[in-house]
Amino acid sequence: MPAGEGYNRDHPIINVSGPMAMDISKMDFPATMVFVGGFDLLQEWQKRYYEWLKKSGKEAYMVEYPNMCHGFYTFPELPESEQLMSDVKDFVHMVLKKTINMY
Repeated sequence: MPAGEGYNRDHPIINVSGPMAMDISKMDFPATMVFVGGFDLLQEWQKRYYEWLKKSGKEAYMVEYPNMCHGFYTFPELPESEQLMSDVKDFVHMVLKKTINMY
């Protein structure tokens, strides 16, 4: 089969949370943080991914940056980029704290 044949936007390798998604409800899956830029052309896909995680019973958090585009965090001069890094740091600390308290 030639490369790409048989694949479409809903193939699970392309759209992990789409209609052909794996059932992850019984899988050990890490807490996940999803970032969404308000001007990101992929924002609906990102929001569907977040909703799929939640429906699968997974710990998921979504943080929206209404005035940002896709990949905005690669521009360190943007205040929102710094805010994202701070949000990631807080998320990691929260997850680590929960993990440590489990033991």
